[in-house]
Amino acid sequence: MSLCHFVTTSAHASGEFTTSFNSQYNINRLGETSVTHTITLKNNLSHIYATSYTLATSGDKLGNIVASDDSGPISTTSSVQNGNTTIQLTISNPTIGKDQIKTITLSYTTDDVVEKIGDTTTINVPRLARANEAESYTRVVRIQDVIDLPQLIYPQPNKVEPDGDYNVYTFVGHQSDSLSLLFGNSVNYKINLTYELKNKEISPADSELALPPDTSYQHILLSQLDPPPLSIRLDESGNWLARYSLKPSEKLLVRAELFATVYPKPTLYDPSSTNFVKTARSKYWDTSSAIVTTLSEQLKTPENIYRYLVANFTYNYEGISGGIGRLGAITALSSPTNVLCTEFTDVFVSLARSRGIPAREINGFGFTKNRSLQPQNTASDILHSWPEYFDNDQKKWIAVDPTWGNTTGDIDYFSKLDFSHITFVRHGLEDSYPLPAGAYKSNAQDKYVQVEIADSLPPEIKTSETKNGLIYNTGNVAIINDEVGYLPPYGTFKPVLPKTLSLYDKIRLICVKLLSKFSLHPPASI
Repeated sequence: MSLCHFVTTSAHASGEFTTSFNSQYNINRLGETSVTHTITLKNNLSHIYATSYTLATSGDKLGNIVASDDSGPISTTSSVQNGNTTIQLTISNPTIGKDQIKTITLSYTTDDVVEKIGDTTTINVPRLARANEAESYTRVVRIQDVIDLPQLIYPQPNKVEPDGDYNVYTFVGHQSDSLSLLFGNSVNYKINLTYELKNKEISPADSELALPPDTSYQHILLSQLDPPPLSIRLDESGNWLARYSLKPSEKLLVRAELFATVYPKPTLYDPSSTNFVKTARSKYWDTSSAIVTTLSEQLKTPENIYRYLVANFTYNYEGISGGIGRLGAITALSSPTNVLCTEFTDVFVSLARSRGIPAREINGFGFTKNRSLQPQNTASDILHSWPEYFDNDQKKWIAVDPTWGNTTGDIDYFSKLDFSHITFVRHGLEDSYPLPAGAYKSNAQDKYVQVEIADSLPPEIKTSETKNGLIYNTGNVAIINDEVGYLPPYGTFKPVLPKTLSLYDKIRLICVKLLSKFSLHPPASI
């Protein structure tokens, strides 16, 4: 999850040097990474040469920083800000003269390239911000103990070869790309949620809360819901909405325990509607203002919208602790240096919908070990937000995360997500409803969302019963079959009863049967 900037002294233009980069990442089974960058500078002019070099990399846990050149060790200084480390190298013996070459080697260790969650390993290797100026660019990634694991790799390596208990991946070129290597199938999470419902009326009233639902990226097992709801319904966006009946002025605490199995690609059945209708102009998704329509016409596609947000927005780290209200698309486009994940998402949704592309907001939880690279306020119940768009060719809702694409230095969150994104609600027909878990409380200091890796999963219970003409899902996972379609736990379904035949229809059927006995070519109907 690193972004490296290699720069010479600021007075020098890129055309004054020919550069080549060779970076090696050695990753052991614990996820510890040793990085070595070899940078070659060739002077294109006789009177200009490098006297310093700067590397800026995302990650704040760099250690054992060592640098050298052809003349020996190089002194280094480093500083950390917003999860990024800047290393300054002083070249005391510069190479002078046209076509002369200076080779610099910089090595360090880091814990920010690898993320191990459950039985999965995610590796995000940096692009070099100025690598497009390089004459050649090679990255070699050596990874221990992933030989037999399923893998998703973006972009595809030029070569893969085993080396003992390591796999070695070689990438040549791809100057503008970061590298993402995901190993494993899925991650199981245990989620404990508390919902505070309150009836402020003097008469009984129904209230509903949103549980994390099944999506094409996650499978939900509802282990416990106390007290049990009257029912759970599925809305058009695929949300699970549990209904409760509250007495006058009653306050009710509902506790839920769920298990979510999360995949990095859309793998499962998605219960949400594919017949998505664009909502009318809303508070946060303005699709008709000039700033939106002009930009959407220029960008045209979801990928271009994603790339624009990653490149042009600046995440406001001071606002992650809360206190800054949701700005909406128009304000975010006017102030792109003061945005959070909600603004990245609202602008994506607005621009996509302005082009007639169905899009919606996801509120959920980002499971992360580095909150600077992957912002998520785990100290409170402030959630993460990312968008989905409907891909008409694939007939699927595709989730992307321009916020983390921005904060990780352009790691690819468009081609795939990762094992970390857990959906709590999807906002489609409305930009703010239903509320996600963590929002149902009167005291903002209460911690009502807890997420951890699950060591194991409870057994799935797939049971149902029919009573009073309704089918009830009495199990802990959704029922998916031809009879009910899709039915979440506590959900009910009313089967379509066979049509009662009239006397005329009964006589008609008898006549057809009789005629068929005396005719070689019985009529299709009479």
